[in-house]
Amino acid sequence: MKSFFIFDDISTFVTDFQFATIIHYPIRLGLVVAFICKKGFAKVQIEMKTYTVEQDMVLVILAEQIFEFIEFSPDFEASCILLESKFFDVQNDFKIALNLERHFFKQPCVYLPQKEREEVITIFNLIKNKIEEKNNLFLEEIVQTYIRVLFYLTSHFLIKSHDRTIKTRKEEIFETFITLLQKNFHQKRSVSWYAEKVFLTSKYFSTVIYEISGKHASDWIKDYVILEAKALLNSSSLTIQQISDKLNFSNPSHFGSYFKRFTGTSPRGYRNGEQLKNT
Repeated sequence: MKSFFIFDDISTFVTDFQFATIIHYPIRLGLVVAFICKKGFAKVQIEMKTYTVEQDMVLVILAEQIFEFIEFSPDFEASCILLESKFFDVQNDFKIALNLERHFFKQPCVYLPQKEREEVITIFNLIKNKIEEKNNLFLEEIVQTYIRVLFYLTSHFLIKSHDRTIKTRKEEIFETFITLLQKNFHQKRSVSWYAEKVFLTSKYFSTVIYEISGKHASDWIKDYVILEAKALLNSSSLTIQQISDKLNFSNPSHFGSYFKRFTGTSPRGYRNGEQLKNT
């Protein structure tokens, strides 16, 4: 399998990667995706949070993230890079690699000033031209180096922005909850379990989560489970039994009832496109 792809025109990406399914359904590509918006705007939902990418912005979606494009302006134009996660690693410096990933996870949209924007475009064109070369024995190594430069450049602005942000204790609790949830929602769906992890009572923990996010902790948990289920139904070959097991339901019937209660359709119906037909 090819380990990286590059598209100067998003319409090519739409055709090659069946982009219509990304618009209609949440999906996980298993690749790092970076869009460079040249004109117009697009709205994308990543892990249930909506971002707007506009002209002169870069949008980075990590390989493990579930995303769905919600809206495009008629004049939307963007270039796109897709690559395996290994291109996001930094040899012999895993701390830097983890920091880069953490910053893009927290803030996937980056606005670039003119000078840096021109540098990004230059690097993008270098990658595109290099990929078009034939029989280059070091193609992957060269592209990997360019990719690292590209991510270092954009992450510089993310890090500066985050360093200026001072979080309250309640905001830290919410961030910790989301981090725990992202790692454990497959197995843990009890609010009390998450409250215990931050050494709070369930009542106070629930109050803090609602105060900071405007959504109950139980709804956050449910939404993560449903989002994962939708992504697996849409973009994997797993059977409904296997998805039920992966999400730690006692049996497919329990999973089916849970899924239908919150989506209005059965897992099989969702996989067959019934929800889309009813919208």
